[in-house]
Amino acid sequence: MIVTSLVALTGCSGARSGPETVTRKEPITRPVSVSGGDRTLTVMVESGGCDMTPRLEASESTTTVALTVRIATRTGPDIACPASALFGPARVVLHTALGSRTVTDATSGRALPVRGR
Repeated sequence: MIVTSLVALTGCSGARSGPETVTRKEPITRPVSVSGGDRTLTVMVESGGCDMTPRLEASESTTTVALTVRIATRTGPDIACPASALFGPARVVLHTALGSRTVTDATSGRALPVRGR
């Protein structure tokens, strides 16, 4: 009888839906800053209370650098998120210097203004 009860409890705990992490892409709406020997790109990103630190990713070709902002968010029935907005930098270091390459937002496809060239 004890074994049956333990199995039943294990089955109940496995059926509950716990916290999850969901990742979304965000369009880049602000200029890109270049530093670090023309290899570090920085964008300012807005995120919310349950968001983890935004990640900036770069896909490089000989003529363009396409940037993607990814933000992971914890969600679930037992997650309480503070009603706060965070604003801060997200950075990526390129494999090769930016040079004359065009910087684009991979989410929207539009060219981004670059400061510090």
